[in-house]
Amino acid sequence: MSAYDGSRVRDLRLKAGLRIDDLAAAAGISANTVRSVEKGRHQPQPRVAQALARALGVPLRELARNGRNLSLHEVRGLLGLTQAEMAARVGASRQRVSQVERGAATVRSPHAWATAYGLTPDQWTRALEQARDLVRRTVRTQIRQRRTKRGDTA
Repeated sequence: MSAYDGSRVRDLRLKAGLRIDDLAAAAGISANTVRSVEKGRHQPQPRVAQALARALGVPLRELARNGRNLSLHEVRGLLGLTQAEMAARVGASRQRVSQVERGAATVRSPHAWATAYGLTPDQWTRALEQARDLVRRTVRTQIRQRRTKRGDTA
């Protein structure tokens, strides 16, 4: 699932009045990389995305796909952090971060977690609920598949 929106990068570049070469120079990357990102040919590595956001003068999440709530995993990816690095930020284990991102665990201090992910508490709560909803849908699907396999109609 791709989190970056190449057309968003292009829109921000044009809004800033920059040519592709200008943005590339400001970000310290090649013009071909900027073109490739803008056309959606590939998703930029976190380092490249961070350089583009910095050069455009916007927060990294501004490069995210519009109209869609991002998962906590995607937000962490936008930040260019591993689970271990996020765990260090929130003072938890990597396993705990994994559980929370999958919606399989809750946290005692959502504000601290939201801050670590660079989100408002409301944004963080929505992302966590999205993960929980995915878990619920997956469990329901697995139950239906088991019932179908056994021949249950209920």
